[in-house]
Amino acid sequence: MKRVNSLIIAFGMALTLSVAPAFAAPSPTESEPIMVAAPEGQDINVSVSGNTIRVAGAAKQTLVVYYVTGTKAASYSIETDDQTISTNLQKGVYLLKVGKFVRKVTI
Repeated sequence: MKRVNSLIIAFGMALTLSVAPAFAAPSPTESEPIMVAAPEGQDINVSVSGNTIRVAGAAKQTLVVYYVTGTKAASYSIETDDQTISTNLQKGVYLLKVGKFVRKVTI
């Protein structure tokens, strides 16, 4: 029984250490741009200021906003190459996903 508990604890610690760096990075400050490389080789710029999200370089893609728990909070269609989206999201930490790229932001 002790060996099983030791293995469970060791596995839990290994999992925690492998996931921790993703959450250890400091979150960007308000209106600090986040650079993400797009699949086509162009850059996607995402910046947040208050409840406004600005997405550049992601025309014809979808911006999906998730709570940090992984639950979908909102979804927006990006129609132009430089689009500003006003949201009604409350203050907090969110994950923004454009295509295959995900970034953590504070709103």
